[in-house]
Amino acid sequence: MTRTALALAAAMLLHAAPAAAQTVRVPFGDLNLSTAAGAEAFDARAAAAARAACAVGPRLVNDNCVRRVQQEAVRSLPSARQDDYVRARRGDRILAMVAPNWPA
Repeated sequence: MTRTALALAAAMLLHAAPAAAQTVRVPFGDLNLSTAAGAEAFDARAAAAARAACAVGPRLVNDNCVRRVQQEAVRSLPSARQDDYVRARRGDRILAMVAPNWPA
């Protein structure tokens, strides 16, 4: 009976959303999110912040919570930065064409 109660309590803790009541900040101002390196650095920062927010105990982290926090971190980026991030994660290159100033 005690083992069942402990297992049930542990399961309830795992399904709880510990990050729901917290504000998680992921700094990105110093990153170039249009590059793979910048996107990877953002992912690492978001993962670290998510693990800290979703810790259930000293060695236990709610993986579902971590995924939700990471997804929300990406969704919270400004739209232009979010587009850059998505392209960089897919491996797309951002190309620009510069035309010379033709005489009129």
